[in-house]
Amino acid sequence: MRFVCLAQGRREDVAGRQRRIRCGTVQSAAGLVLSAALWTMGACAQTAAKQVMQPADLVNLRTVAEPRISPDGRRVAYTVLTPAASSMPRNEHIWLVDTDRPMSQRPFVASSGVDTAPAWSPDGKHLAFLSNRPNPLTQAGSPFRFKLASGKYPADIPLTLVAAENVTAPAAAPGPKAAPADPKAAPPATPLKAEAAPEAEPKDMQLWWIAMDGGEAEPLTNLPGGVRSFRWSKDGQQIAFVRKDAASEDERGRVQRKDDREIVDHEYHYDRLWVLDVAERQARLLTRSDQNVDAIDWSPDGRSIVARVSPSPRLDDYWRVSKVMIFDATTGAQVSVIEPRSGYQQPLYARDGARVAFSRFSARGITDEHYVRELASGKELRLEDLVKGTVSEVRWLPENLLLVSSYVGAHTEAHVVDVAKHTARVVPALPVSALELDASLDGKTFSFVSETATQPGEISVWARDKAEVLTSTNPQVQGWALGAEREVQWANPKDGTTVYGVLSLPPDYTPGRAYKTVIHLHGGPEEAFTVGFNATWYNYAALLASWGYVVLQPNYRGSAGQAIAFTEGNYRDWGGGDFDDVMAGVDWLVKQGIADPNQMAIAGWSYGGYLTSWAVTHTDRFKAAMAGAPITDVLSMATTTDIAPSYLDSYLGPLTGQMAEYDRHSPVRSAEACHTPLLILQGDADVRVPLLQGSELYHALRFFSRETEMVTYPREPHIFGEREHQIDSLTRELAWFAQHLSAESKASTR
Repeated sequence: MRFVCLAQGRREDVAGRQRRIRCGTVQSAAGLVLSAALWTMGACAQTAAKQVMQPADLVNLRTVAEPRISPDGRRVAYTVLTPAASSMPRNEHIWLVDTDRPMSQRPFVASSGVDTAPAWSPDGKHLAFLSNRPNPLTQAGSPFRFKLASGKYPADIPLTLVAAENVTAPAAAPGPKAAPADPKAAPPATPLKAEAAPEAEPKDMQLWWIAMDGGEAEPLTNLPGGVRSFRWSKDGQQIAFVRKDAASEDERGRVQRKDDREIVDHEYHYDRLWVLDVAERQARLLTRSDQNVDAIDWSPDGRSIVARVSPSPRLDDYWRVSKVMIFDATTGAQVSVIEPRSGYQQPLYARDGARVAFSRFSARGITDEHYVRELASGKELRLEDLVKGTVSEVRWLPENLLLVSSYVGAHTEAHVVDVAKHTARVVPALPVSALELDASLDGKTFSFVSETATQPGEISVWARDKAEVLTSTNPQVQGWALGAEREVQWANPKDGTTVYGVLSLPPDYTPGRAYKTVIHLHGGPEEAFTVGFNATWYNYAALLASWGYVVLQPNYRGSAGQAIAFTEGNYRDWGGGDFDDVMAGVDWLVKQGIADPNQMAIAGWSYGGYLTSWAVTHTDRFKAAMAGAPITDVLSMATTTDIAPSYLDSYLGPLTGQMAEYDRHSPVRSAEACHTPLLILQGDADVRVPLLQGSELYHALRFFSRETEMVTYPREPHIFGEREHQIDSLTRELAWFAQHLSAESKASTR
């Protein structure tokens, strides 16, 4: 699945308290499990040899990610995330598997902390990674070393780290963006003393490496604020990394004295570009001006670094107001701006350094288009002219070849593009769900994560026109009752638009019977459901199907998977053509004799929550609904979300002079027309779609005496992270549907 716009961004962690609001009664999660279990007795009976998937089963699935193939193509390093109780530390570590020995997976880098972001050195002799494990560089007499090159540094950098031959006072700049005068006089500043210099916080991720021929992992950095991301130089002698500004001594003192405050849109902590000399264990700050740097890559000659750069770390700037810049890798000077309207894609140098792959936002600013530019001539190649669907990832191969992954309809494809000849060929024999592709140095072997309807994500390899699964991470799935899955398509009769989607069927599905059905809507809206193992907290079609539902997941207009015109097809039309696409899919299911028209529910998170809210206020065809983190009042969303103003500006036009238009697309304005029992779920700490959005619709429905329930979860941002909350929310949704839909399917009348 492609996560963009509403679902994409950094996690916020704000304390809150749980509120379970329902008109009439309050139920416990345990009670919901019991009632739901009773409802599924029939389903359990027909799948006696298999276990019906439970919410805890889904949430407890281990997740593999970040497959990085070694330069020689012989091994893949990857991460395994094992869910744990929210009171326990995050359990994510690095594993290895041999590409010529399936099922040879074994833990390789593990600690009491988190170990992630594996990256092979160019010679394949070391694996660098990020970890927040205890760092011996913080201890006196450590056998390891790390220092900063001589020079001036911001006030958050300990003087004890700076090379002794030229220790200078902290620089006045770079620092926080100038703020309006604070009416409260600041106390005298306390001089920064070397002996009182702050150490990196235990939670900070630092850069480490480990030799592949044996030995223990060694720390490479110890900087306050930690390391966010990094990239090896092509010769392996340097590592560029991104570090976020940490709090200065003055800022820390204010917090301790309870004299702290936050001036909105000021006093930023920027992501800055640094370079580490690996042999000397010495780092230097490369970008000193106040700009936010991310998504970096080295030129092959090591003389420059290309990056996405935004004017501030605000999320809206980070994703939608960025440029693609080239920096001098020695001085940090800005060499050129390749693209003033950067899209989401990480810019990448070609193997010969003559070209850069990047993306730019379309004219409307809804999605991005992908290009390869010849640096000498400025000539560009638009990848969407050669590759179908929505481009998701690119990787350079030798001889000016580019590996391009894309979403097509409701599956994935990969192409090898010859950027000199402007041709593309499909990579044969890849499974229909292949994500996170990486390539060996010779470009002949690829690693990736593959899925099927009955296999969660596993590390896989492609070589010599053959793909093979290498790992087995969740063998317990073999005992679950899982149904078949199909990629399907239908036409919207109003304008003939072709719509793709994923159809999930219950175990032991019987043709000729019409089943209770859930229409499950994705967020974004520029996302796409694809065939695969659809069993995550956010995408749980396999769970619903295991409980006896037919599930349709439509990629309505506005989704990824088709041409850019389709992705931008809901421009100034939220709740219009996209809603019609969804309902055309409902009609198609009923006509096929698959869905019982009297036993249907609808659900979705984020923009899927918006469309769910729109559906229940514009049709009575659904017997129950769940809206997760829904946009219900577009006007108040525009003025409170953390992705303002660019997100809604791009879809609905600038707010200035458009308030009536924003209202016209707001489900809450039609609350009186809702007669569908609606469950609303939302995180207390959601700054993407603030809690106000769900609350507005909930209270509006109560004014009109409609059946509704709202449950909120403390500390949770837009995408839930705590295991217990994920289980609770899924359990409540299952129980809500069980309460309002009968347990029986009926013979089709088709």
